[in-house]
Amino acid sequence: MSPVNSTPAAPPEVAPSTALPGRRILLWGAGGKSTLSRALGFKLELPVVELDALFHMPGWVERDPDKFRELALDTLAVYEDGWVADGQYVGAIGGELLAQADTLIWLELPFRTTFGRVFKRTWQRCRDKQRVCGDNYETWRKAFFSRESLLLFLLKRRLFHNQASKRRREDLLREHGSHVRVIRLKSAKELDDFYETHGLTRRV
Repeated sequence: MSPVNSTPAAPPEVAPSTALPGRRILLWGAGGKSTLSRALGFKLELPVVELDALFHMPGWVERDPDKFRELALDTLAVYEDGWVADGQYVGAIGGELLAQADTLIWLELPFRTTFGRVFKRTWQRCRDKQRVCGDNYETWRKAFFSRESLLLFLLKRRLFHNQASKRRREDLLREHGSHVRVIRLKSAKELDDFYETHGLTRRV
């Protein structure tokens, strides 16, 4: 009897940044994900599904995980011609999103770049009282002085969970994304080049 091959499957091959995105695009990462989602949606004439807006109800109340999963998948199913999904939720519905996607764009910018961009964006949202995540607003207290702070989350992940988080995503790709075209952008320059190559425009 032949021995069972226990070697884990290799992750999908990484496509060059010049590769054309498909019609069901999932974005991971931080420090430019939402802006890129809007640019892709405008260029490709695809709806942008903001998963944060589905997960967070008014007052920053988090939707029940099972109801969120159902709502997110039902929302994507409406757009039969394609979509751009802005949001990660790797643990909640990451595998199911990958199974439906044909392209994953993974922003892996250096921490200093990501943190600086998120800090600046958060400051502007608080100052200008911009509506985010559906019908919610960033507050100074939540953004900078609470355990729910995204900035605090980024710091903790960097210090304690960076490699584990990366391995988790790569495992998810092996299991659910063997068919997916993966485009990994690892610097601000690579991201800028992606915009230029595909004729994308950053939109507010």
